[in-house]
Amino acid sequence: MTSGRGAYQAKKPLGPLASLGQRIRAVRITWGWTQGTLAKALGSAQSLVSEWEKDVSRPSGASLTALARLFHSSASALSTGKGFKIADPPEAKPVGGQMSKRSIQELKGLLPVLNEGEILQVDTETIDSELVALRDALAALRAAKKEGRPVWLVIGNPDSKRK
Repeated sequence: MTSGRGAYQAKKPLGPLASLGQRIRAVRITWGWTQGTLAKALGSAQSLVSEWEKDVSRPSGASLTALARLFHSSASALSTGKGFKIADPPEAKPVGGQMSKRSIQELKGLLPVLNEGEILQVDTETIDSELVALRDALAALRAAKKEGRPVWLVIGNPDSKRK
């Protein structure tokens, strides 16, 4: 439960978090997110987030799983409150830098030409590169993320002409 109303709500939840809606709202407010921000992160509608927070409705199985994953919690802890803790918010923006248009053009000139559907995997630690299947590329992405390694994703257009 929080004190205050509307846009001037308290920034920290007060009292016990007895219901699922109160837990969802507590996380959102603690993170400094709006209902719209939470809805966007879940690929849902803001009106649904509002209904969940008011305990008018409950998230579906898929939505509950997505909420739990986003909140770094289990669906059970989020639903029942047993063992529930408010985690740190996820990064607001991806970490890393943006490239200038000129740098991207230079990179395009350095990359090999691939046929449609080919995936070139490059490992900057071993300085190896090889054509891989999509499932292998996805496995490498998951492993790199799990290991905390940086990942670059370059998507080319087979119709673009090199100059």
